[in-house]
Amino acid sequence: MRIIFVCTGNTCRSPMAESIAKKELEECVIESRGLFAMDGSPISENSQEIISEKNLPESSTAKTFSTEDLTADYIFTMTQTHKHSLFNQYGEQNNIYTLKEFIGEKGDISDPFGGNKRDYEAIFAELSSLIVKVKEKIMKT
Repeated sequence: MRIIFVCTGNTCRSPMAESIAKKELEECVIESRGLFAMDGSPISENSQEIISEKNLPESSTAKTFSTEDLTADYIFTMTQTHKHSLFNQYGEQNNIYTLKEFIGEKGDISDPFGGNKRDYEAIFAELSSLIVKVKEKIMKT
C-alpha cells in the first residue's frame, strides 16, 4: 500500500506526517509532497528537530506533487484547500481525502510555518493522533 501526505511546501506538516506514518505503518510505502514545493529543499529546522528527538525515520527532501502520485492508494491532504487544488488540477479522484475527513473529523491541520517549536510540537501531536486513527481504519479494510 502506498500513502502520500500533501501540504503546501512539503517542509513542515507533510514531512512530519510521513515520519510518523513510516513508524506506524511500516508495511506501507509512505511519502510526502507539496503543492508548491521547491524540489530538493530540506524540511524545516523545527520539523527536523522534532523528528530526530522522537527517533522517527527521516523524511525525504521536498518534492512537488505530480501526476504519477495519483497512483497512490491514499493521498491525505492537510486542508480542504489542498484537496480542492488537487481536484482542480487532476480532476476528482476517489483516493484523495483530507487527513481529518478520512477518519470522520472536520477541520484542517494548521500550518506551523514561521511559528516557534511549540507550534510545531502541537501539530506533531495532532498528526500523531490522527495517523493512529488512520492506521486503525486502514487495518479494518
